[in-house]
Amino acid sequence: MSKKIDKRKAIVEGKKGIYCTLLATGLLLQACSYPVFADTGSSISNLGSFYVLNTSQIDLQILNDRIGSLEAPTQAEDENIVINEHSLNLNVGDEFQLKLINIDGSDVNDAEWFVRVKIPQDTLYTVESFSRLNGVSISINDGLVKAKAQGNAEIWAKKGDALYKCVVNVEKEKDSLVEKKVEEIADKFRHLSSDVDKLMAVHDYLIDNIEYSNEHIVSYAYGALIEGKAVCQGYSQSFQKIIDKLNIEGRTLKGWSTAVKPEFHQWNRVKLDDGWYFVDVTWDDLHEDQYRSYKHFLINSETLGKNHKDWVSYNDEVDGTKYTYYAYKKQGVFANNREELEQILRNQINSTNLPYVTIRVAIPNSISDSEIISTLKSITGGNPSFNELNRVRDTFGTHQFYSYEVSNIPAKLSKDVSLLEIKPTNNVNETTTSVMLTFDQDIDDLTVNDIKIDDVHKTAVNKIDNKTYELTFKDMMFQSSKTLPVEVSKRGFNIANSIQNVDINIVKEQKPNAIFKATGDREGRLENVESGMRYDLGDGIWHDINSSEPVNVTTKYQEPILIQKQSTTDSILHSDVQKILPRETTVSPLGIKAVNSVGDKNNGKIIYVNRKMEYKKKDAQDWTACIGKEVTELAEGEYLVRYKSDGLKLASKAEEVKINVIPEENNNSNESNNGNGGSSTPDVPEQSTEEQNKPNPKPDSQKPSQPSEEQNKPSQKTQDSKPDSQKTPEEQKESQKLKQKEEKSNSGNSGGGGGGSSAPSKSVQKSDQTPTKTVTQEKVQEKSQISQSYQETSTKEIEVSDIMTVKEAEMTLNKLKDTEQITWSKQSVIKVMQKGIMTGDTNGNFMPRKSVTRAEVAQVIANIIGEKTSTRKITDVDNNKWYAKAVQTVLENKIFTQDEKGNFRPESQITRAELFVVIAKLKDIKPLDNTRAKEVLSRYTDVDSIPSWTTGYASALVEKGIVSGADNKISANDMLTREQLATIFANIVE
Repeated sequence: MSKKIDKRKAIVEGKKGIYCTLLATGLLLQACSYPVFADTGSSISNLGSFYVLNTSQIDLQILNDRIGSLEAPTQAEDENIVINEHSLNLNVGDEFQLKLINIDGSDVNDAEWFVRVKIPQDTLYTVESFSRLNGVSISINDGLVKAKAQGNAEIWAKKGDALYKCVVNVEKEKDSLVEKKVEEIADKFRHLSSDVDKLMAVHDYLIDNIEYSNEHIVSYAYGALIEGKAVCQGYSQSFQKIIDKLNIEGRTLKGWSTAVKPEFHQWNRVKLDDGWYFVDVTWDDLHEDQYRSYKHFLINSETLGKNHKDWVSYNDEVDGTKYTYYAYKKQGVFANNREELEQILRNQINSTNLPYVTIRVAIPNSISDSEIISTLKSITGGNPSFNELNRVRDTFGTHQFYSYEVSNIPAKLSKDVSLLEIKPTNNVNETTTSVMLTFDQDIDDLTVNDIKIDDVHKTAVNKIDNKTYELTFKDMMFQSSKTLPVEVSKRGFNIANSIQNVDINIVKEQKPNAIFKATGDREGRLENVESGMRYDLGDGIWHDINSSEPVNVTTKYQEPILIQKQSTTDSILHSDVQKILPRETTVSPLGIKAVNSVGDKNNGKIIYVNRKMEYKKKDAQDWTACIGKEVTELAEGEYLVRYKSDGLKLASKAEEVKINVIPEENNNSNESNNGNGGSSTPDVPEQSTEEQNKPNPKPDSQKPSQPSEEQNKPSQKTQDSKPDSQKTPEEQKESQKLKQKEEKSNSGNSGGGGGGSSAPSKSVQKSDQTPTKTVTQEKVQEKSQISQSYQETSTKEIEVSDIMTVKEAEMTLNKLKDTEQITWSKQSVIKVMQKGIMTGDTNGNFMPRKSVTRAEVAQVIANIIGEKTSTRKITDVDNNKWYAKAVQTVLENKIFTQDEKGNFRPESQITRAELFVVIAKLKDIKPLDNTRAKEVLSRYTDVDSIPSWTTGYASALVEKGIVSGADNKISANDMLTREQLATIFANIVE
């Protein structure tokens, strides 16, 4: 097994000043998904002073100022010229030719090209000067973009006075390599006949190709699949990635293994047609290379609990039973009674004429392992030696699996026979599914144990006569014709020519050559199809094609469309799968604006468009192509504008603009006072830039991974930018109320009770109102259902009365013994103390870096919403504990849940993922559906580590800007510190 070690640093050195501050607070990821510069081991040079060739520094600054002043990226375009792409997503090593195109389709020559970056400061480079910087993500030469390393940048083309923009994102090299490898492995097993066989094939592949190595503790799937070395995270993530490509439902789990000593561990949960099963590939990978274990393959909760604990389980994930011990049954070593035990042992003993053999058998618990020994002695007729392979022993379930090395088997009088030939039974144009073995003399009954052939699943041996046998097989682990060695061995026979090569022929239907043409942002059409084909949209469901007519389909986010030609006969296999991946358009027409009609005429306009866009009235069916820089002669109404679909490329998401539409609500709207501009959904009132927001668990929660110091800073509130002179009387009245409230808060003139992180508060309250509006309720007569739902469930404010002034809170903080440890989070800690949400402990310490438990989070929430007692039974919470009432409160309010045993696990440390759910439930934020969640979370490199039950909530918080992450990671399973918790709640309470 060849192993490559490509150790690369995961951080960029040499970033100073504001860049460090942005990384520390998490604000960097609020601004962009990736660092501008690549993740390399070398530092970025020339960050202090920027050197420019050909174009003067002053000219570049003037041009950059002009770019920065544009209201829309397309504002300065020439209406007769467009850039061929406005956004690019590349993998390291990819190239793409950007170019400007005339209205007649011809290329525009002599364009000037520039690169603009915003981190660590807003700077425009010539392509020559940019190429001389170390650690950049791209290079560009006359429009040819080469992806060098992970990062992003803006590319600007200039032709005359016209400007054209393209945003380039480069995926991390390791991620792209992993994805290619995952596809390669999945393709090896895609043709297998059942999901359970695919799972077993993936299980075996990973065991055969990964070496457990503590040195690769942070390598994850990259270490496992590319370097061939990993720890449990690498095994489980690799397993999950591959089965995802095979459209088998599953998820990774975290908890604790207890086989030797308690260790934090990760494994998998998979769904088959009758229920859910566990798979732990790591623990099935033994040091003995010649043995594979199936002790942890497709097992149930009871069996797993013998050496695992503290994993997340769901009530709707019912354990299956149909495929328990599937691997043992498939290998023919599963015995239900003593008669089957004897037959299995006899077949294995007789499978060789050598004096030693390895025995493998699974027996019911009702049969003692001593019966295996006695049965072997009876079969061999002697007293052979036995050496049990203890590492593969499996005695956890209803059956027990044992393996013995048996030696000193008494010799048996042997008969000399010759294997004359082995030949396929198929015709030339057929797939080989059986071979015929012919001997020169009679030979006792052969079994599948007597015939060894790799990479196929042997199904039966059929006796034609005493000299001729047919071996049948299926599920070949290769997809093109191949020559395989076949070996025959049987006790009591000296077989000449016992090893022979045989040609296994693979004949398939011709691979489809379908064409996908996008017609919308998710819709498209499959062309060049024919009857007998079928397609899969990425959900594992095949749809038959019954004619040559184009097929309309709705794609799934970042999922390939699979097309296959089906076979109608066993002698010809289904075709190879054609994969088509529709391209996402990742940018929408940002900055477009509407100009209202004047008088009663239909002379409204949409400006800053180009001919790559299309528009329609919001409720209309058909889209109309834009033909210039503006769309004119428009009637009043709401309009949608998007980038058009083009071949494989899907249309972009639409931007909404309004002509002569008086906004029903001005709260945090992007619309100007005359109704121009707008967006397709209401804007979220600016919330926290807090990165560490994590939720309550479902039943058993996994233990956290190693802690991550993440920095959290509160955001500023959105300011009301409309002058008082332009406001209605109702708006002025509402604005005055907000000012009075702010002045009251700043002066500290608020009443309230007390409480802290370890004691309940009596005077805090949770507001049931929707966000403060800038117009009165009477003016809002007609709301759309979406808008109403959004405001009632997604932006719920949490109001908590002050129990002291800001100055008093500062004095309280300064009296703490460990106040010097409270640095970046100081203002947040002051605020939660002012609100009575958190306090120091009885010893006068705040302990900012201490990990937070579920009980502590429960108490903080109880301090916010007020304690609520109940008679609910909680198995592991004593009513005399300081957190007892708080736990009752969060359970009664359905913010936390108990596991299936009625436990709350108050002393368990809480993870970011768990708190995601808590925050969402506290603020009444609904989880996103799976498709949207996948889109929102796609920017994170560790998205696979997010527990599936938290995905909807986590993505909802990310979408609303409440959660961001750091270094392209969301770190869902990291632990949370008290200062991080303080920052989170300081940012979400008023």
